[in-house]
Amino acid sequence: MNRRPYFFEVFAVANLILILVLLRHMRAPIVTLPGVLLMMSGSFLLQVALGIGVRAFVAWRRGLLAVYLDLLRSRAWLLDTLRIAVATGLFIHAYGWIKLAVPLLHPRLVDQKLWELGRLIMAGHAPTEFLLTLFSAPPVLRAIDWTYANIFFASTLVASAFFGSSPSRRLRVAFMDANTALWLIGAWLYVALPSLGPAYRFPAMYLPYSDLLVKTQTLQRLLMTNYQNVLASAHGVLKPINVLFGVAAFPSLHVAFQTLVFFWMRRLWKWGQIVFGVFAGVILIGSVVTGWHYLVDGLAGLLLGWLCYAVSWRAHRMERLFAIRAAARTF
Repeated sequence: MNRRPYFFEVFAVANLILILVLLRHMRAPIVTLPGVLLMMSGSFLLQVALGIGVRAFVAWRRGLLAVYLDLLRSRAWLLDTLRIAVATGLFIHAYGWIKLAVPLLHPRLVDQKLWELGRLIMAGHAPTEFLLTLFSAPPVLRAIDWTYANIFFASTLVASAFFGSSPSRRLRVAFMDANTALWLIGAWLYVALPSLGPAYRFPAMYLPYSDLLVKTQTLQRLLMTNYQNVLASAHGVLKPINVLFGVAAFPSLHVAFQTLVFFWMRRLWKWGQIVFGVFAGVILIGSVVTGWHYLVDGLAGLLLGWLCYAVSWRAHRMERLFAIRAAARTF
């Protein structure tokens, strides 16, 4: 049993302390901490329970149920599960407040620069306009509106269930290190290059498609209201704040997360690789079409996802851990 702090625990706590210090003039980051911690940690444990159910069924079909359950009943596995759950709540709270604090820490927006960079990449053509026109057929836009609103939540459920229910300590810790690093590094990139996204910066492009992007634009209105509430609260006017409703575009961490899981799945599960490869492509295109992100946000997300995977894979020496691969195939 490992008694030393894991990287993901240290990194989550350090980032939480930093953002609490930077926002020390506001009570909300402290007041919202218990609720977010309870909700996110509890949600993670429920997802792990779902993953255990699936793995137990597979193990039973292969005559290995007793072996799998013996591994899960160990004190070390149970304690690590609790540590990962708590760290999940902490890093999500830190991430949420870093993202919310972008207009307070660095109010100068770079949307126009991201727009121009996209035009440079596409030889003078604006990727947002191009993709929005390309996918403007009503059935297609409705499909993108629905998938973008739901794929991310489905992908987090699958990833948490898959990695959280693994019998391998090394695999769970390595993925958690990569995932925590991805979201918190990405949050500080939001601060370094603050942007709202094309739907907020260039809303006239999306007005003709309001009837086709109902889910997206409803959520965008909620996030902008929350964005304004944060600004008001920072000036002493108390407003309700949802920690998960921050507004920031660069990089696209939805794309980054799909990319991160895709590279892990390439090593562990063929069907998972296919699913998350499709998810990454759909989210990349959908993020631009719906106006949440510029093309360069998605490209940066691809790079960030791969980097976090590669560093964690190498740091944990996963190539040498043949038992991990065997456990992943077995359970």
